[in-house]
Amino acid sequence: MDSGFGATFTHSMIYMHTQPWHFEQLARQCMIWLLVPILSTSLLGCASPNTVEPTSEDLHATLERLAAIHHVCGVAIAVIKNRKLDAMDFATGCEPALTLNADSVFQAASLSKPVFAYEVLKLVEQGKMELDVPVMQYLPQGYRHPFDPLKAEPSDLVADPQIQAVTVRMLLNHTSGLPNWASGPLIFHSAPGEKWDYSGEGFLLLQRAAEAVTGQPLDRFMTTQVFKPLDMDHSNYVWNVRIAQDLLSGTKANGAPRASWDLKKPIAAFSLYTSAADYEKFLVTVLNDHHVLKQIIASPVAVDPSLNLSWGLGWGIERTQDDLFIWQWGNNTGYREFVIASVRTGDGFVMLTNSENGLKLAEPITQKILPGEHKLFQSPILGGGITDFLCETLRLCL
Repeated sequence: MDSGFGATFTHSMIYMHTQPWHFEQLARQCMIWLLVPILSTSLLGCASPNTVEPTSEDLHATLERLAAIHHVCGVAIAVIKNRKLDAMDFATGCEPALTLNADSVFQAASLSKPVFAYEVLKLVEQGKMELDVPVMQYLPQGYRHPFDPLKAEPSDLVADPQIQAVTVRMLLNHTSGLPNWASGPLIFHSAPGEKWDYSGEGFLLLQRAAEAVTGQPLDRFMTTQVFKPLDMDHSNYVWNVRIAQDLLSGTKANGAPRASWDLKKPIAAFSLYTSAADYEKFLVTVLNDHHVLKQIIASPVAVDPSLNLSWGLGWGIERTQDDLFIWQWGNNTGYREFVIASVRTGDGFVMLTNSENGLKLAEPITQKILPGEHKLFQSPILGGGITDFLCETLRLCL
């Protein structure tokens, strides 16, 4: 499940800090850039992958080489330039070689979170939700927490009074104090608002609030409010027959197949199925929606100041000397995904893989598309954990 669900990295040492003046200045500059007139997202979001050029020979060769070295059986990337789709490419590093195209479907893992966060920000924009009110305002009957997010039972009604202090904003920027996954009764790791602590449980709670507000389950309102308007025809928060037709099966870090694992219950934190062509449409939409983008970067909380990492509303944020980048990684069993984009230039890419070695491609591909220092790759957040260590060192790929 999502790194999300089996992460070994402990966030307890990462506290909220006041962002340095440089970050605030840079954020203001980025907001000015966002006010520059931009092309209509209704046109950009619907760009057909059939009309898009392949990536440069250099990037394609790099993608193929990396896929072969790291036994990544399938990788698809969509490159964004100036807030619109520029190119797409695919590679396979296993035998027999896979056939990939723009509509090949992957489990998006935690790349599910920014898509759901986008719809929450739209609900806020429409006046249906508020960022700084207690999320329990939308759940007057209380919150029944499942011990396993993919199963209705066992569960319990959360009685900890701290839940009354959790706001929508805290859930979006991972400062709710909730754990990543509880695997039992829901117990707060810290007081709400005290520090950053990556939390899939927080997104599940926010999902229940959004479902209450819309009166629909997650997969239904995301389809009507996001996927259909953006022509994301190969995306859904649950497995279905249409998804299965184009779905690439997950693989271990050595290229061996993983047992099929179909996500038939919608979970905002990790259950999205999507294609590179579809996620590109979403990313282009975000980069061209200046109101949403301003909300995402406006009030970040520190994750690791030494690496210039913080977290906004639904996205990680990396700052450099002259830019801000929004990003997210994904880690489901058999899949690793990555997305990053410049707020200033509108350049970026999404990378989807069906391999537990997929994140090995993220940094070198980022250097090809967004050259420069990216300290985010030094963060233990992107660490593979004990299963990757065993596979790499002992060839024990669990």
